[in-house]
Amino acid sequence: MPDVTVHRHGDRWAVAESGAESPVKEFPTREAAEMAARQMAAGGSVDVRDDDPTGLEHTEPGDAGEAPGGPPGETGGPGAGEGVRERQAGL
Repeated sequence: MPDVTVHRHGDRWAVAESGAESPVKEFPTREAAEMAARQMAAGGSVDVRDDDPTGLEHTEPGDAGEAPGGPPGETGGPGAGEGVRERQAGL
């Protein structure tokens, strides 16, 4: 089993240590991830995988769904009206 694994993580590249549940670091390019993995392995083995074990590459923008609480503007989220403000004494 390799000491360090490099794999796709959505549109980035992740570096994970052996036995770790989540990546230690993420990089924008494969080359940067491989260089960091070699430094972390310190002479140990490095495995580079082109697949994404998290499945993030299959996520589409429509998969996100709607934010909890309804459409924006009704729950005080972005785009909501200001509403009534309380005066703060002493400011």
